[in-house]
Amino acid sequence: MKIAVFVGSIREGRTGITIGQWAIEQLEARNDGHTYQLVDILEQNLRPNTALPPRMVENGNYAEPTTRAWAELIDGFDAYIFVTPEYNASMPGPMKDAYDLLYAEWTGKPVGFIGYGSDAARTAISHWNDVVTRVGMTLIPAQAEFTFQDHFPDFVFTPGEQGATWINAIADELIDAADRAAVEVEA
Repeated sequence: MKIAVFVGSIREGRTGITIGQWAIEQLEARNDGHTYQLVDILEQNLRPNTALPPRMVENGNYAEPTTRAWAELIDGFDAYIFVTPEYNASMPGPMKDAYDLLYAEWTGKPVGFIGYGSDAARTAISHWNDVVTRVGMTLIPAQAEFTFQDHFPDFVFTPGEQGATWINAIADELIDAADRAAVEVEA
């Protein structure tokens, strides 16, 4: 199974990339036979797509070459962990734009969240829950909630034992959900 850790912040000095890299290290240390890959939105060179709505595109035939490459990358994963901050009581615009470029590539796949910020991005994750379920993703209950107050002393990400517990719970639930989805597809 192949699981993406999707980092959605593009701001200078962003903490999300540090959290995403930490998550990858934790996940790889599990030695569970699954593949984990960091997907950094900043590296994707995406731009808004004004062609057909993604739901109407068949077989990944997107008009923009960058969107086709994005679709191929995202479609190659069985599950996702979204690393999201909260911008103005919602999800980051660039992350949502990247998500909205696709449809079928997300549908039917499980997703979990790592939120970070003053309130651990709880409102952003709530908004994400609405979005991903509308697209047909399977939302898992486990998530990580890193607050600036508790997990960023002196502005340094410090996940502690609680962070390791959270990331392992997310991985376990994603793997179980992806296994169930694969069985349902085969049936």
